[in-house]
Amino acid sequence: MIAKNFRLKRGEISYLLKKGMTQKSKLFIIRYAKSNLGNSRYAITASAKFNAKAVDRNRIRRQAYEAIRLITKTNILKPHDLVLIPKKQIFKSDFVAIKADIERIVSDLADHE
Repeated sequence: MIAKNFRLKRGEISYLLKKGMTQKSKLFIIRYAKSNLGNSRYAITASAKFNAKAVDRNRIRRQAYEAIRLITKTNILKPHDLVLIPKKQIFKSDFVAIKADIERIVSDLADHE
C-alpha cells in the first residue's frame, strides 16, 4: 500500500472522474489533473463491472499500488492527481508490465507539462 499522503480521498476521486483530463495507455485509462501539492496522489478504481470477482479486482489494485510505491520511491515527479482505471487486458499482464505501463504514464504526464 502507498503512504497516506500519496492517496486520493473519495471526494477527490469522484471530482477527477467527472472533470479530470483523460489519457489512455495499454493497460489503464487515466483521469488526471495538475496538483498544487508537493507530491502526486493516486487512486485505482476497479468496479464489479470490470470483473465480478473481488479477488481479481483486489489483486490488480494491489499490484498497481505496489508499482506506484516503487516508482514514487525512486523518481521525483511533477505533482498530479491521478485515477487509474484498469482495462480488461490487464489480467493477461504480469507485474513487470503493469509497473512499466505506470512508469510510462507518469513520464508522459511529466513531459506534457
